[in-house]
Amino acid sequence: MFTLFAAKPLLNEDESQWIFDTFHWALTYFDKDEFFQRCRLIQPTDQYFKGQVDSHKALAQTVFECSVKYAGLQHWPLQLQHPDQYTNQSAELMVLDNIADALKRDSQTNNLTKLFSPQPIVLTYNRHQTGKPEDLAATFASHFAQHLIAQSQQLPPGGPNLFVESSEVLAVFMGFGVMMCNSAYTYRGGCGSCYNAQANRLASLTEDKIVFALALFCKLKNIPHKQAMKHLKKYLRSLYKQAAEQIDKEPEKVQHLLDLNVQKQPIK
Repeated sequence: MFTLFAAKPLLNEDESQWIFDTFHWALTYFDKDEFFQRCRLIQPTDQYFKGQVDSHKALAQTVFECSVKYAGLQHWPLQLQHPDQYTNQSAELMVLDNIADALKRDSQTNNLTKLFSPQPIVLTYNRHQTGKPEDLAATFASHFAQHLIAQSQQLPPGGPNLFVESSEVLAVFMGFGVMMCNSAYTYRGGCGSCYNAQANRLASLTEDKIVFALALFCKLKNIPHKQAMKHLKKYLRSLYKQAAEQIDKEPEKVQHLLDLNVQKQPIK
């Protein structure tokens, strides 16, 4: 009878398993050393996004450069272009001698060899989002993740139909989980002058799924709940706690991911 009062899982088994599988895929192909050793939980604060800006263009460039750094992709030929000058073109695959080495990331020292591409990988921004820098950073992170997947040529769990959804989990994996959660849904109430639909990030994953991904990130990184929830929207904090409780009940699955962090032993 006491099971009637057990906490309800945030996600059903298939949904949670897909996120566990997607983290396993990310750790396999997108630099587990960066994840376990250097990656941080990026917060939407001046501490992480420093810079004095005097225009929408300057703000977008600052958020872009900070996001590139925290994604560990400063060695990539990434370029931000003003919306008025941007023409949408498919990004070419970079010239990679070794894909595994080329997909390494470094958000701390930026000592990785610069990668070559026949054309720079050009991104633009939604000028309306310069009024919502948190959504802008999350959008950049999602685009970085999409380019990482495209360059790797590694299909995510669930195949190509879940390309966009898996890229959002990969953005959480890179440390942008708080901003991905906060921009997963935007309240559409209020007066007409206050609400601008064009400023919102176009999210594919529901709030409960992206919050679950954030909770799994924090579990694997041993990040305290208080730190994880500090800048979450208030109504998302209960979802985070629910996700954390559900993850705590899956120690074997968590350990399976942690086991990927096996350091290579030196040859004697």
